[in-house]
Amino acid sequence: MYRLVVLVALAALSTAQYHQNAPQTAAILSEQRYLAGDGTFGAAYSQEDGVEFKEESDVNGNRQGSYSYVDPSGQRRTVTYTAGKDGFRASGAHLPVAPAPAAPQPQYQPQPQYNPPPQQQYQPQPQYNPPPQPQYQPQQQYNPPPQQQYYQPPQNSISQYNPTTPPPHRFYPPGKLNLNRTPDGFTYTFNKS
Repeated sequence: MYRLVVLVALAALSTAQYHQNAPQTAAILSEQRYLAGDGTFGAAYSQEDGVEFKEESDVNGNRQGSYSYVDPSGQRRTVTYTAGKDGFRASGAHLPVAPAPAAPQPQYQPQPQYNPPPQQQYQPQPQYNPPPQPQYQPQQQYNPPPQQQYYQPPQNSISQYNPTTPPPHRFYPPGKLNLNRTPDGFTYTFNKS
């Protein structure tokens, strides 16, 4: 009986520890976001399971950033990337690298009878003269029809508001939250205590 109790307690402890480290329930340790008046913005966060993320964007919409995580073997993997008018490019020590493309080489030479005919000299065409445009004749002025009157409720009738759902439970995670707003942007930081 004693062995059974110890076995059940160990199973419960390992299950609780597994759920505590599950990626779905990883707590955010720190988070920062900003929007500057010149159109640049950025974000960064780190989680207790080792996930880290950072990204910044410029006024032209070009982004650069990185993210890292701890893989199942316990090794940290980091990917850096850029995205913009030249497309998306990612790099990392663990990512495969494509071989350099070889320049294409023609595999055959066309026979002379299939070559295009020589280009002819450009001969200017006679000048185009559009036909004369008719003279503008003003139309009669538009008179809209009279507007219809719509129903308006009396000013003193106030409808009763009956909520159908209870107010939400407000959850504030432990930590320090800081929000600074400016006329043309903001900064936001959160650090778990």
